[in-house]
Amino acid sequence: MAGMAVLLNQASNLCVRIELLRRISDGTRSPAALEMEVAVERYQTQGHRFEPMLKVAKATVLDMDLIQFLQALEELLDGRGQGDPPSAALEASVEPAIGLRLVGGPEAYLVELGVDLLNVLQPVAGMSSERGNDLVLYRFAANQRAALAFCSALLGEFEKFPTDPSKVHPGEAS
Repeated sequence: MAGMAVLLNQASNLCVRIELLRRISDGTRSPAALEMEVAVERYQTQGHRFEPMLKVAKATVLDMDLIQFLQALEELLDGRGQGDPPSAALEASVEPAIGLRLVGGPEAYLVELGVDLLNVLQPVAGMSSERGNDLVLYRFAANQRAALAFCSALLGEFEKFPTDPSKVHPGEAS
């Protein structure tokens, strides 16, 4: 069953949704990784539901990328964040390139989600793009409660995907 972590901005009715779908590899033959879905959604008053503005249906996140983000996010939320200004960033190092960063605190955070559209959009009129040429950036503010709920949900979902090699299909050989 897929898990979901939602980072919500109540003022603009915008949210970032990350769903961890399945374990791709346990790390024995290739780096430990999860398949995820990432979406930016806006609340529609007609219909009273969130509708996707951008959806990356299939992306890969390495366990180490996610672990480093969760550690940095916990430090940021505890007021021990690194950098000036303090931030926590998830940069998926596998295609498609997705970056999520929270900056600031402790009461409010700037949320930035960047997506390389190379693997999202279909080539137009026979023309294709190269990595990094077509980026989209979403920015919004989130309060501390929303950031804490997002961190908690993401931790809870990550715990559902074991890395014990005896419990996981080893995935494709590299």
